[in-house]
Amino acid sequence: MITNDRWRRPGWLETLTGLIAYGMLIFLFALLMGLLPSNDAVVLGVVGSTAGGFVCVGAFAASYSLRIRNLRPFGFKRVSPRWLLTAAGMGIVGYGLNLIIQFTYLAWFGANDPQGILHAAARGGLMPFLLSFLGGAIFTPFGEEILFRGVVANALNRYGVFAGVVLSSIIFGLAHGVSVILPVAIMVGVLCGILFRATGSVWPCVIVHCVYNGMNSIASAVGFAPMQ
Repeated sequence: MITNDRWRRPGWLETLTGLIAYGMLIFLFALLMGLLPSNDAVVLGVVGSTAGGFVCVGAFAASYSLRIRNLRPFGFKRVSPRWLLTAAGMGIVGYGLNLIIQFTYLAWFGANDPQGILHAAARGGLMPFLLSFLGGAIFTPFGEEILFRGVVANALNRYGVFAGVVLSSIIFGLAHGVSVILPVAIMVGVLCGILFRATGSVWPCVIVHCVYNGMNSIASAVGFAPMQ
């Protein structure tokens, strides 16, 4: 086991392995979703809100198992409460930017909501809301951050700010598909990428993502999501 993370951190091997595993697991979950009742949007939404967490944790595990086998080089490091509070504030800012992006998209291209089943789960009653909140606002942000910041941005940071923040955010956005979610995901990726570069820790990034996704979940539940 490698314990000195000052000279060993994720590289191209971990990045490519993680992204390939991500693609394979996304495909498997797409097959699983096809087995569920297509007319039950609430069930689809609950499963869909959690799928990203399982996919990303699985892809991270593939990267982790290769050679480093130590969580610290992947950004599992403690930070001061000041950074966590900053991250929470950035999550709120991110939600505001998300509204601007979505309303602009709606004005230009009309309604085309790729997350309709997630809205249905949030509005499907107390239990579906809680399950989709735990999956979409806690577990999935954790999984996505340990993969896309802990592995991808971490590896690209050695090539400078553009690669570590912008390029990794574009990869993160493309992983969400080509829709209104693409610019939103890139925006969230930039916020998290800046924090990861500043702290070297995934935890502020997880906080940003949890706050952002949590506000989206609550907005969906109360009927405030722009495209629902």
